[in-house]
Amino acid sequence: MKKKGDAPLSNVMDLLLDAICVVDKRGCFVSVSGACERIFGYVPEEMIGKPMIDFVFHEDRVRTLQAVDRIEAGYLQRHFENRYVRKDGQIVHIMWSARWSEAEQVRVAVARDVTEREHADPMQAVPYAIPDAAPRWRLSASPPRLIPPGFAPIALSAQDYTVLLALAAGGEIVSREAIVRALGESFWNYDQRRLDTQMRRLRRKVEQACGLQLPVTTLRGIGYRFYDELEIQR
Repeated sequence: MKKKGDAPLSNVMDLLLDAICVVDKRGCFVSVSGACERIFGYVPEEMIGKPMIDFVFHEDRVRTLQAVDRIEAGYLQRHFENRYVRKDGQIVHIMWSARWSEAEQVRVAVARDVTEREHADPMQAVPYAIPDAAPRWRLSASPPRLIPPGFAPIALSAQDYTVLLALAAGGEIVSREAIVRALGESFWNYDQRRLDTQMRRLRRKVEQACGLQLPVTTLRGIGYRFYDELEIQR
């Protein structure tokens, strides 16, 4: 029972710094919290009933719709980033976490404005500084993290980083022995099942973080191949 003086839930939501958005199966906003005006420049009434994709910066629309497909397939989407165009024409960088409600047939998403971070950290702005550049995976050493194309960095353990660094040959097959040696272990004394478990865990970590498949092919009994471009950042 609501006590006297309790604020309605909708009023409390409007006090949040992050915006809460609900989008229906057609892709239209059905509900937005008050923070949307601070982030996007529109009052809720100007967004409700309008297609979400109309507010997205044109260069980010394709991968945004790809993320929508993953969400509606049941993936919990964390830390997806794209750009929106504010009412005043300014570009804002948004980090989203979203999930699909099968019962309500809507996407529920939380939006955080990370524009200041993009301006403060030039390395984070690289994907947008050269619009014609092909998106690529990036591996950073300090701190250890994997940065999928178009997504937020994924924190890595030291072992995760060492394995990926060993695989960074760019399309070449890397033997199991080479990976084990990179880990500082003796190949002949190393339990090979540990390497398989390590790779499964790494693939799962990437998929859960961004919905993408880690571009690593297993060549049974031989080794692994990272079949996409992987840029190393020291």
